[in-house]
Amino acid sequence: MAELNAPSTPPATPGQTEALLEAVRRKRADVARRFAPGRGNGVHPEDVRNVLMIVSASRSGSSVLHYLLARLPGVVSLNGEDSVFARLHGLGWAKSTDDSDFIAPGDSAALRAAPLIAEDILADSGELAFHAPAGADTNLRENYLADSVQRLLLQFPEADVAPEELLRACTTALGARDPSARTFSAAEYWRATLEYLLAAGLNARLGYYDLRGSDPAADFPDRGNALPPPFSDVCLEEPPFVVPQPRRPPEPMEWKHKTLLLKSSSDCYRLWLIRRLFPNARFKFVFLARNPAAAINGLIDGWLSDGFYSQNLGHIAALDVSGYSRDDRPWTRKWWNFDLFPGWAQARDRPLEEVCARQWVAANQHMLGGIRSGLIEERLDVRYESFLEPRSLAATLSAIGAFAGLPGNPTVSAGNIPPVMSVTPPAPQKWRRRRDLLAGVVQGGEVAALARELGYDPSRWESWT
Repeated sequence: MAELNAPSTPPATPGQTEALLEAVRRKRADVARRFAPGRGNGVHPEDVRNVLMIVSASRSGSSVLHYLLARLPGVVSLNGEDSVFARLHGLGWAKSTDDSDFIAPGDSAALRAAPLIAEDILADSGELAFHAPAGADTNLRENYLADSVQRLLLQFPEADVAPEELLRACTTALGARDPSARTFSAAEYWRATLEYLLAAGLNARLGYYDLRGSDPAADFPDRGNALPPPFSDVCLEEPPFVVPQPRRPPEPMEWKHKTLLLKSSSDCYRLWLIRRLFPNARFKFVFLARNPAAAINGLIDGWLSDGFYSQNLGHIAALDVSGYSRDDRPWTRKWWNFDLFPGWAQARDRPLEEVCARQWVAANQHMLGGIRSGLIEERLDVRYESFLEPRSLAATLSAIGAFAGLPGNPTVSAGNIPPVMSVTPPAPQKWRRRRDLLAGVVQGGEVAALARELGYDPSRWESWT
């Protein structure tokens, strides 16, 4: 068996990358046809009536908000971010220093890919299974195993491994576990799956996964910042990888009363495309902001962790990011982290804190541009800082529920926020350990001006949480 993160021939050209993506698409279609033919219930993008989209810069809390909202009845969510399917269909790949995550409105390749992206989103989505009455979904086990195989194909696109091998690993690991039970731990099931794959010679490491984010009570593997990317050139899902959860796909008629929840930090660069995916849907947006000291500090943590690798740019321009790029870790000369903002090439030899500041600025500027252009029309403004205390978190969730018309009581999810996609546990003013480093980037220039526009007073930056 080939190792999952040791492909035989790393793709180096756009043609080779497209050939690999086509192979992944073909495998996924085969899995859908053979392992779970009824997974989609015949639903099409035109059936979706309500979309709630979280827009935010990276490290601003969108993952934890998605986790909390996805647990509400009536909310249909994905296992991961929707941007993985844009990449799967050839969008967002940097072929030169002029390329980025930005996709120009009306781009012909994006228009051709849009229906395929929408279909893939629906094929991955569903309500979390514990909401369904016992026995309501007789195909849940079959669908969950197929979803698990599909997730592995997205996480390790370069792997030379047959879907049948992955299905055997997932089936063995699931064993007698009941994925419909409220007590079911997806993290423990996934740990067993990875142990089986490792024993079979497939190098799928626990350290590549956000186990704790899928189950806050689960053990979290030791993490450092010396684990290389789990791929050579092609990344579809950025690590830490998500653990697939059991989901029940709605029937076509149910979509009249369901809300599709979407989130991806790179979506701010292609809002026009997201709006086209579901032509009959009413879109509502949660604009999630976080003060720049905390967000930039979180970006730095991510760049220095074992995850968040997004694109190998080594064939375009070597990275020399001070504080990140190191000769003893050669992948840090190649791999960009988080979203690839327009103009990234001019920042590839700047200090890490400046790169992260530019990421925060670029994403928020594009979201504000979406508001001004009308792409972000119906919206609710939310601050990450409201998540840090149970009472304010409950009030924020209640406001989102009312805004989006979600059924049930959103505050049942309130409490201490779970450590979803978190390098270190959530806490107020974590950024202060880098106070002197951050002072130089948050007190002036574009960061300070944008902070002020978002409602954060730069003159009081040391009081930010």
